Amino acid sequence: MLHNWDDAIAGRYQIRHVLGHGGMGITYAAEDLQTNQPVALKVLFLHHVKDWKVLELFEREAKILANLNYPRIPQYLNHFEIETDSDYAFYLVQELAAGQSLFELVDQSWKPSVEEVQAIATQVLEILVYLQQLTPPVIHRDIKPQNLIRQDNGHIFLVDFGAVQDTYHNTVTGGSTVVGTFGYMAPEQFRGQAVLSTDLYGLGTTLLFLLTGKSPADLPHHQLTINFHSLVQLPKPFAAWLERMIEPISTARFPSAVDALAVLQGKQPLPPRAATYKQPKQSKIQLITTTDKMIIDIPSSLLNSPQSLWLGLSPMFGYVFIFWIVYALIVEVLEPGLEVNPEWELTFRLIVLMSGFFPFALGICPYAAQSLLFSSPFRTRIEIQPLLNIQMTYSLGFLTFQLLPLPMGRNAKLQASLTPIKHQFSFVKNLNSFCTLAIASMKIKFGLFLNDNEKAWLVNEINAFAERHNREQSVKF
Repeated sequence: MLHNWDDAIAGRYQIRHVLGHGGMGITYAAEDLQTNQPVALKVLFLHHVKDWKVLELFEREAKILANLNYPRIPQYLNHFEIETDSDYAFYLVQELAAGQSLFELVDQSWKPSVEEVQAIATQVLEILVYLQQLTPPVIHRDIKPQNLIRQDNGHIFLVDFGAVQDTYHNTVTGGSTVVGTFGYMAPEQFRGQAVLSTDLYGLGTTLLFLLTGKSPADLPHHQLTINFHSLVQLPKPFAAWLERMIEPISTARFPSAVDALAVLQGKQPLPPRAATYKQPKQSKIQLITTTDKMIIDIPSSLLNSPQSLWLGLSPMFGYVFIFWIVYALIVEVLEPGLEVNPEWELTFRLIVLMSGFFPFALGICPYAAQSLLFSSPFRTRIEIQPLLNIQMTYSLGFLTFQLLPLPMGRNAKLQASLTPIKHQFSFVKNLNSFCTLAIASMKIKFGLFLNDNEKAWLVNEINAFAERHNREQSVKF
């Protein structure tokens, strides 16, 4: 305890007891001596800050709370700083939400009924509707039982906005900060991303905790999907609704709290599940995934479409033209000037041609190896080994070559995406994008001539593999 009972902070806020503590500081229950009002006093000591990002999140929390006005969110009252000879402290003062957290209640053997759980879900969704309809929308990013306070009359309060993120800040910075609580974090949060449906995932996993009494991390999983049906019997509509809330893919959840609340209250039916990315039936791509490796084997795509045929053959016309120019130079200029013996005429021409083309070919090889047009006639094999490297191999019959392995590490972020083609010609108007595999500042491009369904499927599979790996590593470390 950095403050003792009965300490008066700033001569005004008298400490009563500790409410909680974590990475963002310690929260005390205190009394405002000027108003006799009970308050929550959150303190962050600069001496204990190991990452300046923590201080940024603390300041952002005060800024966001100052602009919130909702009955089930404790009201912002004040924030101030105190400097001493040995430390510098930041304080945030809020209205105190009397009651107990859902975590404390379950820890005390409270077992809510399905109806009570649905009532809690409704109240939390109403709070999220308010947050998401702000301009810009606010994403809490840490919905969990510890941050939901239940009063004796059943009212639910949402507290601890230390991980809060507004979408404007996310757009500006790229949302690179990973915050949240393991088990309740949506998979996209492991990549430092957050969308409106991120808080829905946190609410869904919180409801599972209320229903099972277990942390979501301890429940059965299939890849990233939580299997809860064997542990708790729920009405089919509510079970289907809960499944949608905890979808590992953000776009497969409800798009917002408004939609989730409308379905929960029966005001609209459960919408059809978003199309899942499955391998197209006619696709010849081979995908092998193990616990520590992913192998993608893409057959040659040169003849898969008219566009790929013409674009794949176009460099050949350039080579023929250059060959003809060089050959004419030899016949008309070099040979007459050097008076080559007719017996050595053919040998001379071949030597000159090879000496002219060799430096040219050597110069374009590094660029050709990364070229989408160059890779299209080759069978492409991508091997992803987290913590080690990414290897890319091209093969065409007996010809095989491999790019230098791109190194990876524990902190390297792996992410696949679809990158639009900026410049398109009329005869390739259906060629809209290619796949990009990004690791740190390096990028690998592939899949130019695959169809859109194949591209979307591969991107989804790679990202799911990366998210699962990040999740496993967070447990180990």
